[in-house]
Amino acid sequence: MLGIGKKVMGLALGGGAVRGFAHIGVLKALAEADIKPHYVAGTSVGSLIGALYCAGHSWSEIEEKAVRIEWKDLVKPTFPKLGVVKPDGLRDMIDELVEGRHIEDLEIPYAAVAVDLVSATEVVFESGPISTAVLASCSIPGIFVPVETEDAVLVDGGVLNAVPADVVKRMGAEYVVAVDLNADAQGSRERPDSILDVTARSMALFMNATASKGLSYADCVVQPDLKGFSYHDMSNREEMVRRGETAMKHALSKVQRRIK
Repeated sequence: MLGIGKKVMGLALGGGAVRGFAHIGVLKALAEADIKPHYVAGTSVGSLIGALYCAGHSWSEIEEKAVRIEWKDLVKPTFPKLGVVKPDGLRDMIDELVEGRHIEDLEIPYAAVAVDLVSATEVVFESGPISTAVLASCSIPGIFVPVETEDAVLVDGGVLNAVPADVVKRMGAEYVVAVDLNADAQGSRERPDSILDVTARSMALFMNATASKGLSYADCVVQPDLKGFSYHDMSNREEMVRRGETAMKHALSKVQRRIK
């Protein structure tokens, strides 16, 4: 693992809905190279994978749990004025996996990025319940019911900061690896075939546009080859894990040179 005299490394995990399975492959490649980040920040699905990792779950444990996930277990259809589904199942799953802990209890310093629609600003969670932070960061506008507080209405962090490398840098990282899952978003020529696909594609374009903010702070950008992979279809989850692993392995030599 990284030790005394080596650069402090941070990992920024970007948004991308179901494409987040690729993050598991990134964690696998890092573990096999004996590299453990000192700081982790995530947006949307990146906040979920990052929270589980910082809570002490290995990449294999995260994969074991993730491959069994089904959308029907995570969402509950509803008809409120602010969203289509309530992510009650997702909240329950997160609380179970992290044992109801708070961010400040995690083994690795962690942050989750959301956006407040009231103030139109980015919100970075670095304390408080993990489930609240992750739900806010993952609340895709128009699909998931936002996380509401007394002063804020919180939605997916990808609206303003899709890959929070800047957050990791501010946390104290000297060398930042950023994982971008939406590099191909503007190149898609397939027609959306459902309201979920329309929303997912729209968010992907948002995140592709907002990624530049965070990526400008990254020392190494990892972009798994996910062209043609859906943002909501989980049937290719194992392949997405493999693609993430492959992309991270291609960047390992650069990372290892810089953190020594």
